[in-house]
Amino acid sequence: MSRVLVITNNLQQASFRLRVQALTQALEQRGVTLDVHVRPRQGLARRQLLKSASTYDAVLLQRKMLNPGDTRLLRKNARKLFYDVDDAVMYHSRPVGLLKRWQTWRRFLATARFADQVVAGNEYLAELFRRHGSRVTVLPTVVDPAHYEVKLHAATDAPALVWIGSKSTLPYLRQFAAALAAAKNRVPGLRLIIIADQPLSDSPVPCEHLPWSEQSESASLCRGDIGIAPTPKDRWTLGKCGFKIVQYMAAGLPVIASPVGANGQIVLPGQTGFLAEEPADWADAVAILAADTAKRQAMGAAARARVEEYFSITRAVDFWTTMLT
Repeated sequence: MSRVLVITNNLQQASFRLRVQALTQALEQRGVTLDVHVRPRQGLARRQLLKSASTYDAVLLQRKMLNPGDTRLLRKNARKLFYDVDDAVMYHSRPVGLLKRWQTWRRFLATARFADQVVAGNEYLAELFRRHGSRVTVLPTVVDPAHYEVKLHAATDAPALVWIGSKSTLPYLRQFAAALAAAKNRVPGLRLIIIADQPLSDSPVPCEHLPWSEQSESASLCRGDIGIAPTPKDRWTLGKCGFKIVQYMAAGLPVIASPVGANGQIVLPGQTGFLAEEPADWADAVAILAADTAKRQAMGAAARARVEEYFSITRAVDFWTTMLT
């Protein structure tokens, strides 16, 4: 039996739920026990937790980067130190001051220096760590295919695009309003389904909001015909791991995505969906899929098969079992 100390910053954060919590039971069956702790804010409690690393077989620092002093203390006590990341945490998703940027960069450099192994959600993140001497393995964020029912595609005069996400990424949809409007001009009956914690205002396409929950997300996805992932390009979005695309594919949906970061590695153009950049590209892709039920079904089936082979929870469990035992 291998005991692993997991240090995270937020038990509700999607990164922790998807990349650690979802694996806990399966790892336990493989002889790996995860002891999860939220990083204490109080200095003494934090130091005690970091010193306790010496009583574990390994430490997994999940997404949260520690300040250099805490990182050195953890490195001193940890037999093996792993760092798991699926966002560009060395940057910021919104403007911050110079001091904040400097503090974040110091944490990043300390993490890159002291971790025995960095596990990155995509190649962009991996390369950022490699530049600073880290040993890195790419492990995408995965799903349990059994959680997702598979869409049975049928002919329709009102095809539905579907987008799943949170209020923090709804602005991405707004930035692609011209692309959605162009698609609506080509496909008059086009609809948009939003699965999120808040609705989208001023949608250029008739829009239905479905509140997100883990229990209902599978059925909600299957109400759509085409999964979409419009993504602007910047240092933060390049670090995104395309999880919504993996969800669409698990549900048997063809995908249209911006060719940004991991999106281009997940989607196989012409096989599981399309990569679209300009509004005209989006309109063309939507029109092709909206008009061809057989193509949606074939691409959706290929997408589901790709998830089962490359983005299944089994892959992550196999990887961590090897690393942690």
